[in-house]
Parts: sequence; C-alpha cells; structure tokens
Amino acid sequence: VAIMQGCDNFCAYCVVPLVRGREVSRPAEDILDEIRALTGRGVMEVILLGQNVNSYGKKEGGIPFPELVRRISVIDGISRIRFITSHPRDLDDRTIRLFGEIETLCPHVHLPLQSGSDRVLAAMGRGYTRGEYLAKIEALRQVRPGMAFSSDFIVGFPGETEDDFQKTLSAMREIRYDSSFSFRFSSRPGTRAAEMTEKVDPQEAAARLRRLQDLQASHTRERLSALVGREVPVLVEGTSARDPGMRCGRTACNKTVNFTPRSTDGPIRSVLVTGAGTHSLVGEERPSHA
Repeated sequence: VAIMQGCDNFCAYCVVPLVRGREVSRPAEDILDEIRALTGRGVMEVILLGQNVNSYGKKEGGIPFPELVRRISVIDGISRIRFITSHPRDLDDRTIRLFGEIETLCPHVHLPLQSGSDRVLAAMGRGYTRGEYLAKIEALRQVRPGMAFSSDFIVGFPGETEDDFQKTLSAMREIRYDSSFSFRFSSRPGTRAAEMTEKVDPQEAAARLRRLQDLQASHTRERLSALVGREVPVLVEGTSARDPGMRCGRTACNKTVNFTPRSTDGPIRSVLVTGAGTHSLVGEERPSHA
C-alpha cells in the first residue's frame, strides 16, 4: 500500500527527487480505507510503501508515521505490518519504540547504510554518521531482540578509497545483515555526484563489489543456518517455484521458506526448518495437533 511518493533528501547520487518529485503523503483515511478493503478480501499482511516512509505526514501537518502504524495495527484481520523504505536520518525514537509495542509489526527493517565511511556518507549527502546509524541498529535490537536487518550499498562512489571501503566492510561485520542490495556507483545526469571528478577505477569498483557481496553471502548463510531446527510461523504466498508439490511463504523476519504442506488449513502455517539454502529455507509443516 503506497502511503507517499517522492523524496526531499536529494542524495548526491540519486535521481528520485528529480524524476518523482518532492514528498507528498496520502491522507491517512484513504490509506486506512484501502487497508480495510484489503482485509475484507482476506489480506493479512500489509507493506507500507514510500521512498522515505518515516517522513510521512510531516509536510502536510497530518498524523505522523508512528500514529499511522498504530491505527493500522488495530484494523481487524491484520496479522503483519511491514514498511519500506526508511531513511536512517528520519527513523526516530517513536518509530523504533513501535517494535516493542506492536506485536504485528514485523521484526525486519530495511535501513540503507550505503557506506560505512563518514567521509563518503558526507559526500553522498546522507545526513547521518556511521555512529548514528549503528546507534539506531542497537536501539532496534534492544526493543525487539531477534530483529532482522537488510541494507543497500553503493561501492566505488567518487573519492572512495580502500580505507573507506574497509570501513563499509567492518560495519557489515558488526551488524551482520540478513541480506543486502549492493551496486557499483553509476553516474546519473543532473545529480551532484555526476559532477564529481575523483572517479574510482571501474575495475577496482567491480572488485570491491564482489568482495562486499561475498561477505554478505557469508552473513546470509549464517543467518539462515541459525534457523535450522526451529519451528517458525510462515505466511503462505503460493506454490513453490522449486517444486509444485511444495508451498512457499515468508516468516515475520522476511525469510523465504519452501515447505512440504501437511494440511490446507489457514494462511499461516507452523513450519519446522530442516535446511538452509543460499537465499531461502526449506522445511516441513508441523501437524496441526503439534
């Protein structure tokens, strides 16, 4: 469910404000009405979408994002609430506290770091430091133990040195993201970064990207393997692409699970995780009487 569009942040590398315009939030009642209509059709999980959902309502003088989430959480039929994307600068204490107060708010946050170097973050115009970002990760873990995190990274940003890149890797090792999306810097016309002259050699940037993705792959395997042997609730999304005799769904922490069904009862199944792949889990549904 889209709750807003556009972005006011104007990060040095990004064309979103130029292409999609400035931030505009939808009226809260329109959003709530849409979600009520969805639950009336059997929808149990809602994902709140926006370029920067934490800025919802700030310009219009309406209810703030945390209050919107609270109102959604009391709608009958809603079992899971997610939101994407958050800007670290705008993820405030009120929103962080929601994870300890609203059980249906899924324990997964996509929080793009982009770089672990304060120097690069400043050049990107991100508006936060590495230390400020890490403090928010820790605050989230305090209010909701077991929280899962994903992130975005840009490698080879103009002026990025090997030392800067090492700081990104060290931040990844400290946080140990469940997953991430990473890209080599690509110059976009009209952005400030396009005018920066201290370019990183393309081959070096590509090598850094491979190193970052290899590290992330090891952390993803680590996170997935830790779930083997555990029983987890899985919201069924449909038939598994890997085997038509299996079902596919997601955990509250946004892990994909392919499992052997034992019943046709209910959209949320209890699944015993029996194995971990590169990006997903496999399991068996537990009997309903278990």
